[in-house]
Amino acid sequence: MHSIAPVRSAGGAADYFANDNYYTAEENAESGVWGGEGARLLGLVGEVGRDAFEAILGGRLPSGQMVGQVEGRRLGLDLTFSMPKSASILALVTGDKRILGAHLTAVKSTMSALVEKRLAEARNYERNRNGEPEKTGNLVYALFAHDTSRALDPQGHVHAVVANLTRDLKGNWKALWNGEIWKNNTTIGQFYHAAFRARLQKLGYETEASGKHGAFEIKGVPKEVIKAFSTRTAEIEAKIAETGATRLATKKQITLYTREPKLAVTDRQALVEGWQARAAELGFDGKPLVAAAQERAATQARPTMRETASQAFAEVTTRISAALRPPSDLAASGPAALFLSAETIKAQHATASAIRHLSEREAAFSPHAILSAALGFQIRGLEGEAVIERIGQLIDSGHLIPGKSDRLDGHFDLVTTPEALAREQQILDRIDAGAGQGCAFMAPDVAVERLQMAARDLGMERAGAEDWQLNAGQLAAGVAVLSGEDRFLNIQGVAGAGKSTLLGAVAKVLAEDGVRLVGLAFQNKMVADLRGGGSQAMSVDEMQAAGIEAYTIARFVSTYGSAAARGEGERFEAAKAELKDTVIITDESSMVSSRDMLSVIAIAERLDLAKAPFMGDRQQLSAIEQGKMFAVSQSAGQTTVRMDENIRQKNSPLLLAVAGLSNEGHASLALDLLASHGKVTEAGKDHVTAAADLWLSLPPGQRAQTAIFTAGRDDRALINTLVQAGLLNEGTLKGEGVALKVLQSANTTREEMRFASTYRAGQVLEARMEVRELGLGKGEYTVREVRRDGKVLLERGNARKLIDPDRLDPQHRFDRLGLYEQKDLRLHDGDTVFWRDKDASRDIAKSTYATVLAATKDAVTLELGDRQQVTLPAGDPMLRRLDLGYALNAHMAQGVTMARAIEVISSSQRNLATQRTQNVLNTRATDDMHVVTNDLAALKFQLDRTPGNKTSALEATGRIDVDKPPANPTDARQLPDLKMSPELKAKLDAVLGPRPEPQVHQLPVPEKSLGLDL
Repeated sequence: MHSIAPVRSAGGAADYFANDNYYTAEENAESGVWGGEGARLLGLVGEVGRDAFEAILGGRLPSGQMVGQVEGRRLGLDLTFSMPKSASILALVTGDKRILGAHLTAVKSTMSALVEKRLAEARNYERNRNGEPEKTGNLVYALFAHDTSRALDPQGHVHAVVANLTRDLKGNWKALWNGEIWKNNTTIGQFYHAAFRARLQKLGYETEASGKHGAFEIKGVPKEVIKAFSTRTAEIEAKIAETGATRLATKKQITLYTREPKLAVTDRQALVEGWQARAAELGFDGKPLVAAAQERAATQARPTMRETASQAFAEVTTRISAALRPPSDLAASGPAALFLSAETIKAQHATASAIRHLSEREAAFSPHAILSAALGFQIRGLEGEAVIERIGQLIDSGHLIPGKSDRLDGHFDLVTTPEALAREQQILDRIDAGAGQGCAFMAPDVAVERLQMAARDLGMERAGAEDWQLNAGQLAAGVAVLSGEDRFLNIQGVAGAGKSTLLGAVAKVLAEDGVRLVGLAFQNKMVADLRGGGSQAMSVDEMQAAGIEAYTIARFVSTYGSAAARGEGERFEAAKAELKDTVIITDESSMVSSRDMLSVIAIAERLDLAKAPFMGDRQQLSAIEQGKMFAVSQSAGQTTVRMDENIRQKNSPLLLAVAGLSNEGHASLALDLLASHGKVTEAGKDHVTAAADLWLSLPPGQRAQTAIFTAGRDDRALINTLVQAGLLNEGTLKGEGVALKVLQSANTTREEMRFASTYRAGQVLEARMEVRELGLGKGEYTVREVRRDGKVLLERGNARKLIDPDRLDPQHRFDRLGLYEQKDLRLHDGDTVFWRDKDASRDIAKSTYATVLAATKDAVTLELGDRQQVTLPAGDPMLRRLDLGYALNAHMAQGVTMARAIEVISSSQRNLATQRTQNVLNTRATDDMHVVTNDLAALKFQLDRTPGNKTSALEATGRIDVDKPPANPTDARQLPDLKMSPELKAKLDAVLGPRPEPQVHQLPVPEKSLGLDL
């Protein structure tokens, strides 16, 4: 385990670290030693003296020079590297001192190769009065090795106490800028775990993964023994459970506040004997385990001819395996691999896998992310230094492209791949090539008249209203589709801009002229919204549904992609004829990946479609896979029509203001405005329960109009459970119910599926099609065992099959495999559910909602939104794809409109609580909304500093600016004038304080205007 904390007191640190217990008395000098290139430059070598240590922490150099003497000066950092408990037990209880040396070596390697060389920075003030970071490559630190926890359990750990000092590139001593060290805390831990694991394996021990970020234990030490020697951990966990803490910062505070003073060790021999007695009581004798490891290590050091041959065979096998891999620019393959060492091959292929893994989700990423991902695969014998070296080689060879750097030291934060850069540029080029290639169906003035007539007709059909009219933004977008000459264009509409109403009118006008309008969307739920078929219980309001023909992008590409790619022949001509006089419009385009966007563009171009607009809101959630091309295209100046008027919340001045603030990234102000109206509940550790109780407290009629939206799927799952329990308790749900084992996606990338460390016994592996290289036929397989040699044992029926995930083709782009966790679910009569997968034979789409009419051990009967009933007998595969449907997470919520909403979002959700997520959740309701959170102040802090933007290769390399720097969320002067009711203005002014008037305000995003005309 690795942790980081600030040093609070120079004198106290000197007393604590220098005088605390050591592994053994004779190791005193080795346990308190200077480290770092900075220490060497200062002449600080060997044993750490108390006075010198205290002086360095205080910023006084051996020459007497004082550095960084400012008020509130920080003293330094304590990076603590703690052995896995099993290693501490074998080293300190059983007595294998080799482990202590291996551990100290691993810590030194981590500090030198990663923390010092890659993360050490100073401030440079040449261009900026506030300073900018500059890599220095040197640190001054001291290593102190301790052997007990505060509860006097065996706990070998090393404190690397880093002084607030570093020498800049001009030779000046300055304060350390430690932001990179804090930010990369996880990567530091992974580097350390990999280094220590490799050294333990060389000592003859076998290891097994035990948690996230490379954590492991030594095989053979029973879990009950590990738990028995973890008094301090149990104490902290009990206190966390008692308080219900969820925030990382709160957990750290509990760790600190529950600390008792470290007990003095008056009789070390007695302490060790006590440990040994406790182990004996547990029936654990580690000596056989140590002896076996020593024998393996000796064998490795002096191998017999047979063992030498075995090692050579393993080496040759590694080389041959690499040689037989498909060609790749990222790692050696073919004959070249036969001349590389096994260690080099491991590093190359781990780095290549890390890049492929990251590239599935992002177009650009940091070198530290590559390092972290490569080490996260837990490949035997792989260490971080080899990966760092390989990353450098790929940058030098052009297989990784550095991002732009505005820094004096030339450091770049991001890298991208030639493939990502080429794909994004190709999308822009093809959109440009579509200029003037579209079909203008009618003159603009005719289009305006016909669109308004179509809107009135829709108003009569859906609401019996004769006054439905499209606003200026909707008309502009409609005219661009009907009268514009470009094949591709962007329709940028804020949340609630009435995109579905527009599509209904456009479809009606086109249909009158014999032209099809077909909608495409990223997921089935969005397709259902476009169709307006009422296929889900919590769907978009039918009054605002588009009511058009629609399909998923995946289905569209599957149907027409290969035919379009041929460019000639019978299939090509048939596809072209089928799509003649067709307009394809892609909805929620912010969520469309670069790969999917390029596929749609290529089909539209090759099959000569009349038009293929992209529609969405660049400020809402982005694609799960790589890409943000809807925003990139707009930033590149390509044809864009704007719909900036929010009509969804037009009857609620409060929600209209909240939506406008959220859309511009003013997260804190949106929450403050809601709070000032009593629309925020701060419920601490019980916030999820509070949200469920709030919904359950509503009358039945209001429940049907009130959606529960969550930032992430874990909260969604918990709320589903709580709501179901509440409905069952009040009698709304009936019957004993039926117990099911349902499947929940493990959310793995295609590259992660190639590593045994991804799999766990009890999971379900689904082959969606034949996977020839693994010999798997289509179907579901249960994971029975993950073996040490990297093989995975699967079971299907009575048959078992051993697969090697490493044989999966890394270049294959179809999601042929899915990995799922099994979870228990009990359904009752009356439950609201939805399907996580489709069933073509029953015409049930993924994300289709239904109500359980009857749930028995023999069958489950459900009613869909269109009143169709479906009966699934026991054992039906679709029963395993069901889940409760009382709440929606943000990705499911985008595009949904409800009268009322309860929003659940927590400050502890570091990757989920973002401005984009909040923008989606804050713009779903038309009449009323309520936010439930754990800690309002902490949530505001998290949101204001987390935009949630994806990366772009073009943006990373400086070829285009996409996402502007966020406005200062606390500076009221950056807000535009808000024309609102006196009551609402008074509320906002109470939050902001009076704003100076009159003055011209600069919008955070110049090309946009807020929908706040109240």
